[in-house]
Amino acid sequence: MKLRFINYIVPVLLFSIIWGAVEFLVPVRYSEAHISVTLVSILFAISSGLSLLLDIPAGKLSDRIGRERLITYSMFIAVVALSILYFSTSFLSFLIAAILIGIAYGLNWSPLLAFVSDQATTHNQGGVFGGFFMLDAFGEAFAPLLIVALVLYTSIAFPFLALAFTALLCALIFKRLVKPVHKTEPVSRTFSQSLSYSSSWRLITKSIDKNIFLFALGFFVAFFWQSVWFTQPLIGFYEHSLLDSALIVVTFSFPAILFSKLLGKLLDRIAEKRVFFYSIILVIISFILFYFSTSLITKISFIFLAAIGVLGIRLVMNVLVVKTYRQDERGEFFGILETIRDASFAITPLFIGFSYTTVGLNGIFIINACIALLLLIFGLGLFKKFKTSL
Repeated sequence: MKLRFINYIVPVLLFSIIWGAVEFLVPVRYSEAHISVTLVSILFAISSGLSLLLDIPAGKLSDRIGRERLITYSMFIAVVALSILYFSTSFLSFLIAAILIGIAYGLNWSPLLAFVSDQATTHNQGGVFGGFFMLDAFGEAFAPLLIVALVLYTSIAFPFLALAFTALLCALIFKRLVKPVHKTEPVSRTFSQSLSYSSSWRLITKSIDKNIFLFALGFFVAFFWQSVWFTQPLIGFYEHSLLDSALIVVTFSFPAILFSKLLGKLLDRIAEKRVFFYSIILVIISFILFYFSTSLITKISFIFLAAIGVLGIRLVMNVLVVKTYRQDERGEFFGILETIRDASFAITPLFIGFSYTTVGLNGIFIINACIALLLLIFGLGLFKKFKTSL
């Protein structure tokens, strides 16, 4: 238990705190330097675009050289990016930081998801991913509150220095987990195979109908998530208080802390289709009510309910991946899935940035509800394609 705490729980928590804080504070850091919402969205799109290019190679490479090795490299890159955000305020430095953040993010999420899936057995995929989402959400919920406290007593820049040290600690822990690699082929060939997209295309076409549905889930879950984490800090900076925005973001993460393990175990017992149906209905209703809410308490209530639905969809998606693909394919497929999600991460800030003057930042939640409705119609027709416990 002690080894699991040090080797799994602590690094996953640190990892989640780092990226939760980055997603929440970076838009504010850019805006404080008098960069327009449009340019902020472009910087975010650059990060997501670079991450998109690296997701598949990183996943494939993790199948060959180990998950922990790539996560370690990515955390060292994150240290440099976060240090730049602390020491400098020029647009050029922000651009360099955005590039490095994109590289770090691209190198770590596919291996991390594969790292988590490696802990699962045939009968507990839902439970394993539920536990991971609980840890991930705890870190993401803790991060905005920590950031607001640091900002109140220091400055908007100082938290990036603290995050750089956190990333360094995370890198050192994952470095401790790196296993020796028994080289059965030249290193150059390993890297060239990882950079090739031909096997990934074969993996996509292997069961194209299932994959289209998984890709749609990945894209829209990212769209929902980014809509909250990108818009709320900007609303807090431009229209309300940063603390109000932090409370909404924390609320969006909090259901995963409370219900991840419960929903994960539920998935191991009942049909994924049923969990998907109830989850997405909850998302649709909650986002509509969130848009029409005026008080902070009602917004928090509806974002809490929406978050339960998004959690259910995420769990269904990851369990379907584990049930559909072999262990030696999962890193690569999670890379493909992360590519789709990063495409959404790149598109969503651009969409929000350019639509700010027309529908407002809160207007994006009505669009979320419409997208969820389309995903519901699309998903119910395709669930019969999965040979799972439906």
